[in-house]
Amino acid sequence: MIQRIQTLYLLAVLILVVACEFCTVGRFIGEGGELLGELGNLTMNQAGNVTFTPWALFMLLLLVALITALAICLFRKRMRQIRLIIFSSILLVGYYLVYAWFVYSYLGDGISFRPSVTASFPLLGLIFNYLAARAIGKDEFLVRSLDRLR
Repeated sequence: MIQRIQTLYLLAVLILVVACEFCTVGRFIGEGGELLGELGNLTMNQAGNVTFTPWALFMLLLLVALITALAICLFRKRMRQIRLIIFSSILLVGYYLVYAWFVYSYLGDGISFRPSVTASFPLLGLIFNYLAARAIGKDEFLVRSLDRLR
């Protein structure tokens, strides 16, 4: 199971998503350069106080982590694994849509947003999902071609 390259890709997705879940994904900066707040996947801290909880971001990443862990365990069912990876990728795109909505809803006059490095982790997860799906597809093609030879 672990010796397959697609399992390593899926493991990388799992690690990136779990790391992103508990980190700050951006900062809101005022006109004078002062820090107004930090956006995390579970809380929005403004001057040390939690102003709102973007629980949707956390739940999307949690679902992606669970689906990816399930896809790793289903290494013998390649087509089901590909479907789970596609669903996980759709959830990651949804994560960025919700992320953009939270940022846009908080922005005002003179407020700018600076995403952190951890905001790119789901994008890397999308890339690794694509690579894993491609490798699984190659395995499925190989197995089907060997079945035709029998």
